[in-house]
Amino acid sequence: MSAETRLIAKAGRTFYFASLLLRRDLRRDVALAYYFCRMVDDIADAEPPLQERDSMLEGLAIAILEGDTSHEIVRPLASLLVRFPEARHPLAALTRACRRDCHTLSLQDERELETYAFGVAGNVGLLMYPLLGGVEPEGERLAADLGIAMQLTNIARDVIEDLSRNRVYLPSEWLANRDIRKMTLDDVRADRVVVEAIRRILRLAHDRYERGLSGLRYLAPENRFAIQVAARCYAAIGDGVIQGDQLTPRRVIVPLSKKISLACGLRFFPSRAVSRSVPCG
Repeated sequence: MSAETRLIAKAGRTFYFASLLLRRDLRRDVALAYYFCRMVDDIADAEPPLQERDSMLEGLAIAILEGDTSHEIVRPLASLLVRFPEARHPLAALTRACRRDCHTLSLQDERELETYAFGVAGNVGLLMYPLLGGVEPEGERLAADLGIAMQLTNIARDVIEDLSRNRVYLPSEWLANRDIRKMTLDDVRADRVVVEAIRRILRLAHDRYERGLSGLRYLAPENRFAIQVAARCYAAIGDGVIQGDQLTPRRVIVPLSKKISLACGLRFFPSRAVSRSVPCG
């Protein structure tokens, strides 16, 4: 197992599970792309002095656009960038979007939420699109939708974890402009306004999953099932985020047994593309 694939197995269990359904050569390409995304995310999360952090990420974006493989993070992507030059723009755009992702980030409304999600995750969809055999421009927007859906699921799941790092990704307009960082975590879990905001996030995610999965037809046929499985497993995370009228106290995961069950169900009942149980209150 390559170092990149081991990283997927450790940091992205759902993505790793779905990647096992791809051809080995394609799995390596996807692992390299995912490895880069994780490295960018780690730089953004490490939060050295802001100027230093921004300089690192901008230098990385420029190296990607120029194909500068002397950069230590770009070097593993050398062959990928030669074979898929169209991946350079979303890679650089993702890197620049992560410059915004710090403890000072404030999202005011749904439009800003979706702009943020496109930057850090819609670009992942655009990156993966050509790797998975997508060539038609019409499919690019739908690939971005799928990335956005997964990011919205992450935001819904990680509200408490993000708060522990002094970060809030729920739009302040949805929170009646309250600063929930000043609340105790127990109060946040039971807060009616917070719970409703998360329900809204999950509804947005559900719509994006449906739109994104409608674009499977633009991928190479042999890759469609793996992406459908990845989306279905990610959507299932949202089913466990809210229990009753409170946030689930523990980080929601989809156990391997359920992933296998979902994959088998999709194999025999392919119309079951996304979760139907979106909490609506």
